[in-house]
Amino acid sequence: MAQQQQNITISAPGFYGINTEDSPLTPEVGYCTLGTNCVVDQLGRIGARKAWAEDTTAINVVFTPAPGAVSESYVTHTIGTAVVGGTREILTIVSVTQVDGSNAELQSDYFLCRSVARSGTFELDEISLPTLTTPENLKNAQILAFNEKVYILSKGNDIVVYDGTSATALSQAAGFLSPQDDTGTIAATINGDVGCSAYGRLWVSGVNNDYQTIYYSDLLLPTQWYDGKAVPTDAQNTSGIIDVAQYWPNGIDRIVGIEAHNGFLFIFGRQSILVYTGASADPADAGGLELQDAIPNIGLVSRDATANIGSDLLFVDDSGIRSAGRTIQEKSVPMGDLTLNVRRDVTQVIAKTADKSEISLDYWASEGIVVLLFPSGRQAYVMETSMPSPSGGLKVTRWTDCRFNRSVYLESEGEALIFLAANQDNKGMLRYDGYMQYDNQPYEMHYQSMFLNFGQPANFKFLKQIDFTLAATEAPSTAYAGWGYDVNSTDRVKLFIVDASPAALYDEGKFSSAKFGAQQSTVRRYKINTKGSGENVVIGLRVDIAGNSCSLQEINVQTLLGRIN
Repeated sequence: MAQQQQNITISAPGFYGINTEDSPLTPEVGYCTLGTNCVVDQLGRIGARKAWAEDTTAINVVFTPAPGAVSESYVTHTIGTAVVGGTREILTIVSVTQVDGSNAELQSDYFLCRSVARSGTFELDEISLPTLTTPENLKNAQILAFNEKVYILSKGNDIVVYDGTSATALSQAAGFLSPQDDTGTIAATINGDVGCSAYGRLWVSGVNNDYQTIYYSDLLLPTQWYDGKAVPTDAQNTSGIIDVAQYWPNGIDRIVGIEAHNGFLFIFGRQSILVYTGASADPADAGGLELQDAIPNIGLVSRDATANIGSDLLFVDDSGIRSAGRTIQEKSVPMGDLTLNVRRDVTQVIAKTADKSEISLDYWASEGIVVLLFPSGRQAYVMETSMPSPSGGLKVTRWTDCRFNRSVYLESEGEALIFLAANQDNKGMLRYDGYMQYDNQPYEMHYQSMFLNFGQPANFKFLKQIDFTLAATEAPSTAYAGWGYDVNSTDRVKLFIVDASPAALYDEGKFSSAKFGAQQSTVRRYKINTKGSGENVVIGLRVDIAGNSCSLQEINVQTLLGRIN
């Protein structure tokens, strides 16, 4: 016999993020199975991410047309920022690929560009490069800021130095001293692609394809490198070499990344980690650089898969995002698994990514999120850093249709900005900003609940109505309510319109937001009539985002609890 209809309230649904690891038989309604193109907003609700907004309107580079070429495409591979000569600069590496009528590649050219404000918009202007041995390796370049200049590292190429006016080869700088000892020159140029700018020095590995050795520069003098002669050229030179080959805990490894944090120097191998102290002093002096710990069976998947969030150093290994915090504090092996709630999902994506060098990890401080990006799959896993979920893992959502290869966060004149290296549509750079995509096409925010049984796992549920309480701004939008009675299905769908207050109703000069304040979110309950029955329930919501924002505040379910199955 059917029982009385019940109202079941789910407050802040999904605000713990995605959880695909816990048993669906004991669900926590704060988790969700899908949180696509979502973030956890400032009020703790799950809501839509911001857009890939337009930033660059032109890319100004000069290349030689290839015979038979019918079109060309522009891709921004990496992006970096630095204060150069007192001015904040944004630099990118851009490639131009020309194809023929059958879309076969004819020629690719690589350029260093800077962002320039022009007529109220931004354009990328080419910076003339010195002659490079392997210019195609610029697509995986590392951009480092050091001592008010920019240093661009790429495999097999001399370091390129940009001073705000021109780009030159490091080996051509006045006073350049290449690594040498009494047997002669060890390396004519510093041509590695794994580096770090820290403690007043440049630290570089991969020189002459050697990933067992780190070369570090003299203090504040990146033109002076290892001088191991019996009679040094400069007696004050404190540069040197670190040979790590004999210290790998598993016997063999290779340097993948170098990072500095909290007075330590982290040397990341592919399968292990070396932690050094004393890097902030003279590394070669007594009591200088010293191996503090060697951690086996955990390493770094790619050079750019690290993020320093201030309080911790995060990195990506084959099982997901890890925290080095416990290593710093305890000098021991255990490290936090921050993608605990989606471990198998992330592990599978990492394993299926053929070119691991494309994987990156970035911290966007103003948003309070860490972005684990997989450009070839155009997806990212996004972690909210302010507070972990009850499992101990960070709150995770997933983004799709990610149209960028790398990102950079900067704060300038009191404003926080996030720039994206666009990988399609010849856009150069995009910004993470607003809720309107650069192509004016909508993107979809998608929420799906855990498997719900409302504390009555054996009873049939006859859903009569679902009420969604949504907070929206800017413009109305199309939404779809979904529900189902299968673990992974919301096969029953109804369309509805999400209301929102307009940006301005009257004359801007008279009733401006500057005088009356910014508009407030429209919070409204949307009632959806439902039908069907089952032992368990899955509830979903899809909202098109195109100039509007939307956050899910509450779900109320009207249901009858029927007989015990």
